Amino acid sequence: MRRTVIKKNVQLITLAIVSIFTLKFFQSTPFETLFFQLQAGFLGLILFFLTGYTTTFLINRNRFNKVVLYYLLLIAILPFYSAYRAGIEFGQPFIYGFLSERGWLLLGVGIWFYYQLSTKRMTFATIESAFVFMAWASLIVFSFIILTYDPNQLESAEEASKLAEMTEDRGLRFKFQTFFITFGAIYYFIKSSIENSPKDFVFLFLFLGYILFIVQGRTYMMALAATFLLYYWFNYSLGRFTLTAIKLALFLFFALIAIQILLPDYLERMSYLFAEMFRVLTGEESQEYSANARLNASQSVLNYFEAHPLSIWLGTGSVSNQWNDGYKSIFGYFYPSDIGVLGGLFVYGIVGSVFVFLIPLVILIQTLRKVSVKGDIFIISLKYLLVIALVTSIQGSLYFAANMYIITLFVLLAYFKLQERLNVNQHTTKYLRHVVKLQGSRRHYCLPPEPAKDFLSESRHRHR
Repeated sequence: MRRTVIKKNVQLITLAIVSIFTLKFFQSTPFETLFFQLQAGFLGLILFFLTGYTTTFLINRNRFNKVVLYYLLLIAILPFYSAYRAGIEFGQPFIYGFLSERGWLLLGVGIWFYYQLSTKRMTFATIESAFVFMAWASLIVFSFIILTYDPNQLESAEEASKLAEMTEDRGLRFKFQTFFITFGAIYYFIKSSIENSPKDFVFLFLFLGYILFIVQGRTYMMALAATFLLYYWFNYSLGRFTLTAIKLALFLFFALIAIQILLPDYLERMSYLFAEMFRVLTGEESQEYSANARLNASQSVLNYFEAHPLSIWLGTGSVSNQWNDGYKSIFGYFYPSDIGVLGGLFVYGIVGSVFVFLIPLVILIQTLRKVSVKGDIFIISLKYLLVIALVTSIQGSLYFAANMYIITLFVLLAYFKLQERLNVNQHTTKYLRHVVKLQGSRRHYCLPPEPAKDFLSESRHRHR
């Protein structure tokens, strides 16, 4: 018993460390510089694992899972292609382009999760505990930094800008990682919907409060709201969905009244920001600096495509900030990730987008269609965590933040693999027992034991 507890605690610590480096939990915190230095060693460990994993499969002549094989090829080929294109387009030395794409190596962590779960070295219950822990760690640590933040304590204005920025409309905005905050909101939303526990509703409001008042991301809030509505639409009858929608509308009405009383400026500011966002979507110039910066970046890309038509098809590759001051020396203020899919098209072209955007999009959709489990709060939460990745893909997340969906994807793939294996074992056992019954004797048969269901269902109903 004690060894089991120690093993689980070691696994939780390992998962926490892996998550911190994979999702860049430390980014935009006071520990950013130190952890980015340590991440080089983490990337080395991923490369070591992937090399060993691939070599073992080839030696044993095992068949790769198709999705695993696809991402292995993507990790191996994409940095070389991007570095080559950046060298052709801008004359950037190959090594700079190659190193600027080292983040694709983080996709190997998804394969590591798949390996750990499919070989039963870890359980889904342990993964669930790690995710819940990291969600609360994100909420508590980030909230503590916000409450104790003093820009004067930082050594320079540049260091302060990495943590937060002062905006006219939203005040001081911090740039913390939101993956586990999103998971926490979805997890407790689904848990409270299934179990109707007041405690879970309180936890849900804590995460939603952080999203509304700290993150304040317009597209992010809309994507999360759409994900919640999709959950109700696909899991409840039309009558119950309508009733839930009415309750939700009443709750929002009273919540808005409370916010108006406590924070009268908040609704006015957010209304203005949403109006500016829709103005930009219609092609008009906005009074908001960040929106105009995106419009200018989009125009720069379109002008470049017009001057260099081949780059539309083959892309321009990734330019490193360590070479010639990065994109700043070419376009001025410019980040491809700011303009979503258009930025991805600029870096990888139509040809590259087929492999970086279109095929992963199809993989995500096919994975979502397979998830039909009911009652397993963690697996359902992962499903809708993948839904929000799909909803926000237009922002370029599949191009520039693939590490944000890769763990979720491969945990679900491992779940399907073990579920299929369990179904095959059950079918085989039933068939053999049927044969024994027909023969009228069990003496000459060595029947396999009933398949253990604990591994897949360990996390199921654990909160009931």
